[in-house]
Amino acid sequence: MSRIKHNLGTDGFCFLPKIFSSDQVECARNALWDVIQGQYETGVQPENRFWNVGDDPESIIKIDKPHLCNEQIWDLITYKDFGKWLADAVGAKKIQVWHSQSVWKPAGGGQKGNAGWHRDIQYWPFWKPNGVFTAWIALSDVIEESGPVRYIRGSNEWEDIPPGMDFFDKNIASQDRILERTHDGFKVVSTNIEKGQISIHTSRVYHSSGPNISKDPRVGMVVHFCTDMAEKIPNSGENSDYLDRIENKSICPIIYKR
Repeated sequence: MSRIKHNLGTDGFCFLPKIFSSDQVECARNALWDVIQGQYETGVQPENRFWNVGDDPESIIKIDKPHLCNEQIWDLITYKDFGKWLADAVGAKKIQVWHSQSVWKPAGGGQKGNAGWHRDIQYWPFWKPNGVFTAWIALSDVIEESGPVRYIRGSNEWEDIPPGMDFFDKNIASQDRILERTHDGFKVVSTNIEKGQISIHTSRVYHSSGPNISKDPRVGMVVHFCTDMAEKIPNSGENSDYLDRIENKSICPIIYKR
């Protein structure tokens, strides 16, 4: 565990061993597909800010809060061993899920499946950077051809913000050229992991993903979590509801507390 903590602190990311069983992964993956098809077991619809039923099937299918739509997905992200591993990795006394996303990257989607270089914190004006993290649960085996999440090692320590870094920019080659000018010699590490494994990254590390040129979809569950070290920033804008809802444990469950 000391090595995992070290990597997270210095590199901005780390990898955990296989925590979820094949049955857990299969159940959650099937449940995600149901949500994608517009079937909501609990009767609760997701926050479809980025994708709706019937949208382009070759683009990234990114659905907010699917854990509210299906009990199998809820069970996945609230699994007690998952919460303990996260707490041990980040050195926290409490782990609370404040948001979740499913990310289904279709095979053969080309550049439409790209996610540009970005930091999570640039989209979270209601959090200070420390004490908030993202866990990425692989629900399929992820290889280089799948378009894995890629991290820039040590970019969590960058003080300057390279221009043009945005999740929604599909032209990663153009972003790469900017990074080569501003941070020559930057090191990219791919998240090539087995289904059931997890990566964790800080809110400040730059990450992206390229096209899925494999024959199978790349499926992941994204869990944004806060800890007892997290600090809120008062916000009255369009994203203020995130902090408003955090007191509601039926939406934002606490999955570990010591």
